[in-house]
Amino acid sequence: MFRILFSLVFLPIRILFQGFRILSWTIRKGDHFYLEIPSSFSFDKKSFFVKLLVSKEEDPFLVDFLLGLNALTKVPGLKKVSFHISNPEYGFGEVWNICKSIQVLNEKGIETSGFCLGGGTKALLLLSQCKYRYSSSASEFFPILPSAEPYFFGGTAKKLGVGVETYASGAFKSFGETFQRSSFSAPARKNLETLLDDLNDLLSDGFKKSSNLDLKVLEEPILSSEKLKKIGFITEFVEEDEFEENYLFKNYKKEKETDKPKYKKLSAKGFRVYHKKSNFSLISKSVPIVAVLPIQGNILPDLGREEDFRSRQVSFRYYQEIFKDLKEDPKVAAVVLEMNSPGGSALVSELLYREIKKLSKEKPVITYVLNVAASGGYYLSCATKEIHGTPYSIVGSIGAVMMRFELKKLYDKFGVQKERIGFYTHRDILSEYGKLSPKSEQFLKREVLRSRDLFYSRVIESRKTTFQELEKNWGEGRVFTGETFRKSGFLDSCDSFLDILQNLKEELKSKKIDVRYLPGTYNWKDLVQDLKPGMQFSKFSFFSKLNSEKKQNPLEVLHLSEIAKELSEL
Repeated sequence: MFRILFSLVFLPIRILFQGFRILSWTIRKGDHFYLEIPSSFSFDKKSFFVKLLVSKEEDPFLVDFLLGLNALTKVPGLKKVSFHISNPEYGFGEVWNICKSIQVLNEKGIETSGFCLGGGTKALLLLSQCKYRYSSSASEFFPILPSAEPYFFGGTAKKLGVGVETYASGAFKSFGETFQRSSFSAPARKNLETLLDDLNDLLSDGFKKSSNLDLKVLEEPILSSEKLKKIGFITEFVEEDEFEENYLFKNYKKEKETDKPKYKKLSAKGFRVYHKKSNFSLISKSVPIVAVLPIQGNILPDLGREEDFRSRQVSFRYYQEIFKDLKEDPKVAAVVLEMNSPGGSALVSELLYREIKKLSKEKPVITYVLNVAASGGYYLSCATKEIHGTPYSIVGSIGAVMMRFELKKLYDKFGVQKERIGFYTHRDILSEYGKLSPKSEQFLKREVLRSRDLFYSRVIESRKTTFQELEKNWGEGRVFTGETFRKSGFLDSCDSFLDILQNLKEELKSKKIDVRYLPGTYNWKDLVQDLKPGMQFSKFSFFSKLNSEKKQNPLEVLHLSEIAKELSEL
């Protein structure tokens, strides 16, 4: 009601500003937009003190960048977009989503050109989506196709006298094999080989559909731009500064100073002016908020009272508070979990599962698997109404595993001995010195199966499958691509992030939704722990005092992308 009253009171001023926007758009409108695809995206924001120390410009959020690309498709008269592609440091999930957005531009009849100075497979995949592809004649690319070369420390552990005991719920839950063996077991190796074959098939299809590039070409570890041009992948050679400075001219070349540009520049400011102009309404109405919450990193086995955000880690108290705030905020109509977690603590996974369930009783909650939802990551996903992802997402690892290191032989080498006093039944499980008793071994085996059964029950409830089907084909720790999991019914779709948001908008029966990304705050602790792994601060330390900032509203939005600012409404 207040919003409507405010709109009516200030309607003359708003109409005046709209007139200025219309005039400004008439002057600023253009038909060619230049855009850099960043080398990295962010899922957190830097605290004030970290910003003072780290001068590097902050990376945009993926969802902002995708919304900006989506908004480009609606600009009238836009004829061309030139992409400057940096070598991606993110996963295939982000790359695939950007590729889908470039494909939409192509389908809309907007000409796309890309320049890439060098990089790997992901850079080439992005470049392949563009209708015209450019590079320097001196450029080289260094593709690496999906493959693996894992370390095995079984032999080292044996030489050192370190025993490693693993209690796993299935033959494919192979984490412990790295510390026990000198190579994978046959089932674990077969599962990994199948996963890599599926990823290569996806890449092969992707390149063939976009540029007809044979994946065998990428088997060469060094690819010159000369060879790529010879086989028709590169359209023409252009130097980087020519591409940047002459993008308004035909073929990115300005032969003479008197040459006139073929296109008119559409600036980022002009782009925003058009967006504001086109979204103007006489009466301002509230728009349903869709909160996008990143779940990034390992799930920590912590149950302390600390509620701080931890970069690239999932802590219980922090997310418990976020889920509570989202549940109680009436302006939030739906929540999307941007999942990127390989799992972790079984206990914390179950506790967070229950918190997500509480939230989902109040409003729609869905998961979007960006790159990884394995083990505990998939466990959390099962608490949501729907699970979506990309064809390249790594999903599964449904099962449980426990590990114990036995160091008696290592201690013996240094003359260190321990004496067990007052040990009771199963107390040896908490000791690293000596073998376990048969009773303790049986206890751990039962606990692993109990954790597995609880995990299985969550999956069975979510995906409407049976214990027998899950155990036979999809459980026991197996990992799969998103596309394989989609075909089996364990993912609802392999659609783009924007498609999922569009579906949510239709479900909410709203013409628009306000997409809000909820980043955590990267603070002094995160910075120092990144610089000095394992270094800890006490609560009385100087750095801890610097970190004691005012608690942020979890719904605070930080738009970092220049073109995506104020473009969150889909």
